[in-house]
Amino acid sequence: MKDHQQRVEYLKSLKSIRESCQEVYNLSHSNKLEFWSIQPNQLPVLIDYCTNLIHRDFGTDYHKIPPHGRWRHFLVNDQDRITPLLTSWKSTHEDPLEPTRKLIDLFVVAVLMDAGAGDEWSFQEPTSQPQPQGNQGIGRSEGLAIGTLYGFMNGLFSSDPQVPHQVDPIGLKSLTLDQLSKSMQSRPGNQIVGLQGRTTLLNNLGSLLSTPSEFFPSRQLSRPGNLLDYLMDHPQVRPVPKPVMKGEIIVPVDVLWNLVIDQEKGLGSIWPHLGREQVHGQFIGDVWNCKALETSKSQTLQDGFVSFHKLSQWLTYSLIEVMEKTLGWIFTGKEQMTGLPEYRNGGLLIDLDYLKPKPEAFINSLSLQSSIENFDLQDLPALPASHPAIIEWRALTVIGLDQIKEGINQRLGLVGKKNELSLVQVLEAATWKGGREIAWKKRSVGGLGSAGPPLKVVSDGTIF
Repeated sequence: MKDHQQRVEYLKSLKSIRESCQEVYNLSHSNKLEFWSIQPNQLPVLIDYCTNLIHRDFGTDYHKIPPHGRWRHFLVNDQDRITPLLTSWKSTHEDPLEPTRKLIDLFVVAVLMDAGAGDEWSFQEPTSQPQPQGNQGIGRSEGLAIGTLYGFMNGLFSSDPQVPHQVDPIGLKSLTLDQLSKSMQSRPGNQIVGLQGRTTLLNNLGSLLSTPSEFFPSRQLSRPGNLLDYLMDHPQVRPVPKPVMKGEIIVPVDVLWNLVIDQEKGLGSIWPHLGREQVHGQFIGDVWNCKALETSKSQTLQDGFVSFHKLSQWLTYSLIEVMEKTLGWIFTGKEQMTGLPEYRNGGLLIDLDYLKPKPEAFINSLSLQSSIENFDLQDLPALPASHPAIIEWRALTVIGLDQIKEGINQRLGLVGKKNELSLVQVLEAATWKGGREIAWKKRSVGGLGSAGPPLKVVSDGTIF
């Protein structure tokens, strides 16, 4: 039992993500993966593609590449929607931390809303300006961000009509699918995929905040933004050692991660159990059993679990940027975090032929009638996150992203230099963007100027 609990704690850790994914990747060397093979000769093609994107959009101004985070999505169509809010909040609040609390409120909800929206949905941003004929609105992640922003500004997540710009437990627990659908403009013909799952997540967040917790300390209604107060009082969070202080403090990323992943009183408690696997009798989120890995370990009596924690990492990246930008805080240990195993990053690896499917495995697994000669990933039904092909794909994506980042820095001559690109910069300027663009080139049929991944996945609104 003690060994099992240690294993559970390990699989909740940041370091387990890269290490367990590396174990899956290593199986590809001996062709022991069931659904995929790796084509090493295509890695330079991937690196070229990503490097060209960086040069196209940033030239050699590598220091201008922002981190991958939810903040970008609020800037869609070259419109800054965050700065005016911060300016307004700063003018009306004496507490210098309150604007950041409010922004954390918004970002937590916006991240929980950010899973695949589907191909047909878009959000028409309210505006007094005349719109061009045929305006199709804002779709996918950006549309979800803007839709969430307007819901937030209209008090959708607040129980106090006098304070609409906040997220509180009463507002979240009372939120209904109909209310969220109306706010996000989801309706027949413009439907968001997995909106019920997102509604449940927000309800669960409300239940979490209703219970006193060290992670969200408050004398009034606890809000997501109160995690700032937890960090401020944490013994491992300390001022930057320098003669003149300007409010900067150092925060180990593990302190924030513990709050995000904790299964009892932290944000890890809000994830659904339906459709998830138990890990030694416990539900710990985005962790799955890889059959190929389990088979390879059968002689050692170890399990084959692989951790991803995609949405938890996406939230962590996004919260870090909020606190770094608004408060000047410094987060250490960010290198423990990984690339996100989702369908844009993973789709890029498939679309550029770095990952090759094994047709026979897919045909047998899904009891298909098609032949190997006529096999096409796009013809497959949408696969759930628990399908072994998806688990392998996501693990290979995590390691592939590390390789792309290393290759880009080598190609650009940045290794060991001050402006060496971080993984979050590569995700933002190259792989996530590249995955979306190549999907559009290969599979767009009009519509929102975007397209789905090469392999369809089932989205319940809490993983993809």
